[in-house]
Amino acid sequence: PPKTNKPGEVYLEVEHLTGLYNNLRDVSFTARRGEIVGLAGLDGSGRTETLETMFGVATRKSGRILLDGKECKNLNPRQSIKNNFALLTEERRATGIFGILDIRENSVISSLDRHKRAGFVLSDKSMKKDTQWSIDAMHTKTPTQETKIRSLSGGNQQKVIIGRWLLTEPDVLLLDEPTRGIDVGAKYEIYQLILDLANKGKTVIMVSSEMPELLGVCDRILVMSGGRLAGEVDAKTATQEDIMRLAAKYV
Repeated sequence: PPKTNKPGEVYLEVEHLTGLYNNLRDVSFTARRGEIVGLAGLDGSGRTETLETMFGVATRKSGRILLDGKECKNLNPRQSIKNNFALLTEERRATGIFGILDIRENSVISSLDRHKRAGFVLSDKSMKKDTQWSIDAMHTKTPTQETKIRSLSGGNQQKVIIGRWLLTEPDVLLLDEPTRGIDVGAKYEIYQLILDLANKGKTVIMVSSEMPELLGVCDRILVMSGGRLAGEVDAKTATQEDIMRLAAKYV
């Protein structure tokens, strides 16, 4: 889809991010409000590790994350969600969906606090309302909210997971291979959704193995190589050869 987002001031700052148990070494970058920043590189280059370390899924050895000038600890996913981060994982079936649960349960699992009544009781009415909003906003094709998520197509499963995170009202979305394994029509809808989020001032960091996807959707592309940041290119002027040259820098 045509790009209409206009990045604003710097909102996210990552300084010298280094992982404890992965190959991530001294990664620093910034991202602006309303900006879509791509992360490119070969498998094992540190793309996924960057997102997981930012979100607290992987343990951080050193480095800082600042949001609007204030440091975010993000030591675990719970803290990261409270700090308005969201992570769409690479392996949808293994680490994204709860296959034995239905769409409603998968939709509200990350935002249960907003459905609590009297401190500990969950409101069915509130959960149904949010789930319906997610289904409508994502154009998810499903018979009912009670349908088991594992029975949906890959594209619709991905939409449910994205809707789950939007219900947490995040400011920073970390998307790891958001269109992997889904059909062309669903891909277009997800591209449009990412652009809509950027238009609303959200900061999007997006990992993808498909270079045409990064060049078409992102504003800037950071290229990882051997666990380090090898360089940065402008998506408007860069070529796939420029990205591959940087991706092989520290191999």
